Amino acid sequence: MTVTIRPGPLAVGLCSVLAITSSAQAAEFTMKIAHVSATTQPLSTCAEVMKSYVERYSNGRIEVQHYPAGQLGTFRENVEAVQLGTLEMTLTSGGGIANFFGPIQAFDIPYLFADDQVMDKVMADRELTERLRADVLEATGTVRLMGMTGGVGWRDFFANVPVKTAADLEGVKMRTVESPVAMEFASALGMNPTPVPWPELYTSLATGVVNGTKNALSDVVDTSLNDYVKYAVADHHTHNLIFWWMSDPWLKSLPEDLQVVVADGFHELSKTCNGLPGALYLEKYEKFVESGGEVHIPTEEEKASFLPGQQPVIDWFVEKYGSEYYDLVRAAVDRAEAEIAAERSSFTGE
Repeated sequence: MTVTIRPGPLAVGLCSVLAITSSAQAAEFTMKIAHVSATTQPLSTCAEVMKSYVERYSNGRIEVQHYPAGQLGTFRENVEAVQLGTLEMTLTSGGGIANFFGPIQAFDIPYLFADDQVMDKVMADRELTERLRADVLEATGTVRLMGMTGGVGWRDFFANVPVKTAADLEGVKMRTVESPVAMEFASALGMNPTPVPWPELYTSLATGVVNGTKNALSDVVDTSLNDYVKYAVADHHTHNLIFWWMSDPWLKSLPEDLQVVVADGFHELSKTCNGLPGALYLEKYEKFVESGGEVHIPTEEEKASFLPGQQPVIDWFVEKYGSEYYDLVRAAVDRAEAEIAAERSSFTGE
């Protein structure tokens, strides 16, 4: 005897709802985000914030796939993928995209930005952002600047020898990104600049390919570089400014409502990137010291020993690219400093 069990009305209704929901949430678009930052670093968290926002507020119409830690390549390889349309989004430092648009290296001229307040204003400077967006898009054809954010704070010099002044770094094989500005700066101070891709840096320090690196403290601690570099001097030569890039054709392929979701998702990413590193700095500093590291805060006299490294970089940059982009960034710095002065005056009632 065969017994046929028929589903009741509730079960039929539930199945129908699940089928409809599944269909409604099927992704229409895929957005791949790839970068070189480790999963333990703030930039990876920033990308996760955007992934969550875009997937939720697109109601599942956009699936975001996140590939951190250099899974899909180096800075250059990721930018090339965005340019070719095989990757939708990535991030770089200024040096990381210098091969595609050299004038962006104006942001990496040392000692150009005085402090965090100036950096916050410059990153949000609409005039500067829109000009850079237009110029990089023209140069690459398909790579759109989404915006600038903080990354992991200020870059300092780390080495396997004690460092207080520039003289302590003479002859040191210093890791830099593949950026002429970074290499010119290190050379001007008597170091031996050695470009090393980020995913290869730990091994390069372990094997003596390089003896130091110019990075932020969080970079060093999050990737255990302090296994090999125990000494730092907080000269704060440049800020780890991050540029976020998107495939322009992919963005334009989205319906207008989803373009808004992506733009708003980047806004959420920016809030995270600009606030999280500062909140985490104390923890990173304590870990560095607990591992046997020493961070030297230079006196004004000691910091002045590094300043001769600036002018040769400015001279090189202007000779190579002209003064236009240096002037653009300098003007943004001037606007920032004027705004800060006015805000301080208002705060103090003077």
